[in-house]
Amino acid sequence: KYCCWKEPLLKGLAAVPSSDGSLSGVMQKWKEYQLQCLEYLYEAPPIVTEGKFCNRTFDNYACWPDGLPGTYVNVSCPWYLPWANAVLHGQVYRFCTPEGTWLLKENSTLPWRNLSECEASDQLRQPGTK
Repeated sequence: KYCCWKEPLLKGLAAVPSSDGSLSGVMQKWKEYQLQCLEYLYEAPPIVTEGKFCNRTFDNYACWPDGLPGTYVNVSCPWYLPWANAVLHGQVYRFCTPEGTWLLKENSTLPWRNLSECEASDQLRQPGTK
C-alpha cells in the first residue's frame, strides 16, 4: 500500500502553491504523474528475466524502473513538483542492494532515496521573499 508515504510529500507541498495557486492543482498533476507511472510499470519489459533485481515501483514521489543489484538508480525530478522548472536537470536516486532489494532508511521500512537535487530553494518555498 502507498497510503502513508505521500503524507510527508503533502506536508512539503502545502507551503508551496502550484502555478494556479492551489494545492489541488499540485495534487491533480501528481495524480496524472501517478497514472503515467503505473502505465509504465505495467507495460515496460523487465530488466532481466532471471536472477535478482529491484522491482520497479511508484513510491508516491517518483517512478522507478527495475534496478540491477549493487547499483544506484536515478530518475529525473518529478514534473508535478511546483518548482519542477527550477530543477529540470536534477535527479533523484535510490540504491539497489546486492541482494536485489531497495536499500531502506536506517531503522525504517521505508526505502532510502536522495532527492536533494529535486528540492526547492528557500526562495521557491517562501514566495515573496528575496
